[in-house]
Amino acid sequence: MPGTRKPSSRKPARREVPVTPDTVDALFPPLPERIPLTLESVAGDEPTYAEMLESICGATDDSQPVEQYDGTLGVTQAFVAAHQKQAVQVQWNSGLGGVFTNPGNVDGVRWGSGTLIAPDLVLTCGHLFDQSADGWVLPRQNGSMQVITPQQIATSMHVNVLYQVDPSGTLRAEQSFPIVALVEYRLGGLDMAVVRVGGNPGDTYGFTAVATANPSVGDMLAIIGHPAGMPKRVEAGPATVVTTNQIRYDDIDTLGGNSGSGILGPAGELVGVHTNGGCNAQGTGSNFGTAIAGIRAVSPTLQALPHGARTATADDGFTDLAKDVIATVRAADQIGTLLAADTARAVDVLTIRQADSHTVADQVGTSFFRDQPGTPRALDSIFQADTRFAADDPVATGFLGDAGGTGPADTRVEGVLDPGDLFDPVVNPAVARLAQAGALVGARPFVQGAESLVDEGEAAEGDVVGALVEAVAEARATLEAVEATLARLRAGR
Repeated sequence: MPGTRKPSSRKPARREVPVTPDTVDALFPPLPERIPLTLESVAGDEPTYAEMLESICGATDDSQPVEQYDGTLGVTQAFVAAHQKQAVQVQWNSGLGGVFTNPGNVDGVRWGSGTLIAPDLVLTCGHLFDQSADGWVLPRQNGSMQVITPQQIATSMHVNVLYQVDPSGTLRAEQSFPIVALVEYRLGGLDMAVVRVGGNPGDTYGFTAVATANPSVGDMLAIIGHPAGMPKRVEAGPATVVTTNQIRYDDIDTLGGNSGSGILGPAGELVGVHTNGGCNAQGTGSNFGTAIAGIRAVSPTLQALPHGARTATADDGFTDLAKDVIATVRAADQIGTLLAADTARAVDVLTIRQADSHTVADQVGTSFFRDQPGTPRALDSIFQADTRFAADDPVATGFLGDAGGTGPADTRVEGVLDPGDLFDPVVNPAVARLAQAGALVGARPFVQGAESLVDEGEAAEGDVVGALVEAVAEARATLEAVEATLARLRAGR
């Protein structure tokens, strides 16, 4: 955004504005009786923007409706489009008479402006919640003539989003969100406030990043708000004076209803909050606001706020994850991405952790230390010629006698293995070599049982099964002892 002053040649001619309390240091929207109306507006529903009493800088007003902005004020149309939805209006609730015995004359009045800085936080000015308001009568505590507290004032209000006209000039349907708490108010004596709103409008309409430093003199500034409570408008101009706590600008036209509007710097971040009018037709005054450096110094909320912004969901629904800022909520991340798919585990999508383990997924009965990580399960098994152990029928069929290639039923045709064959040095020469090496010391010998003296008809079925299971367990333990010995022998080669 260039830091040059707007050319005066483009400004349209307009009527002069009389000097009244509303045009000098205006803080609040003008009272209805102070608005000079034309015959045309008297016949209509409300006065036009041009009839409002303004704190304009010079003889003409330059502000434009945000969606009809033509790009001539010193900021681009894209800049305004990216930041206008985060600007909100602060309005008194309707029906105050049902809450307060003396509701004053502010029922439903469009009071000021603010800017979303988080899904549920609005930065605005403090005087919107003051207990005196330039001729306006505020609600009184029930049973008293005392004005309600700033906290009660805040929670008697709401914020409006999209109170503005579309490119054709048709008023949009505004969306309202209640103010639920006055979080910060005039800290350090500064004209600032932070309110919390219900409904998290920032998730839908976006929020604006808060700058960490003040702008420089000459930087182009933009103010988007609701002058005199009217539909949203934008104005822009250079910063003319910048101190720690204050920013002045003598070419940005504002009204009382602009109070609380965010002051946007060249990067689109909030560099301050507009608070006061002071311009005049002679061009000798200036409007001003509270600078962000001063606010940050006293605001725990801004100090704790993650630095970042988000544009409205409708405008930014497909933002790349890499471009999202720290403060972006998960719902705003790129549609279609999943946390699991974003990690290194993406290369492992077809496996599960158990299947990746060399100690878990192997064939039942295989000892862990014989595993070869990375090989298929069938190659890890010491029973390479065997079917799955669980499929053997009967349970004690021979591991070496399985008939391969006959399908799941191949174990049903096997003969019952004599476990003694495993340790018979004649049948199994390997056992003889182990015995000579002393490797079988402590191994339990196999003892052939005698013929049962119990009639088969009297034997309980559960006892037979239990005996078989016990025999299998003993055989397995012996085999693992043999494997351990083999492993030690190999290691000692």
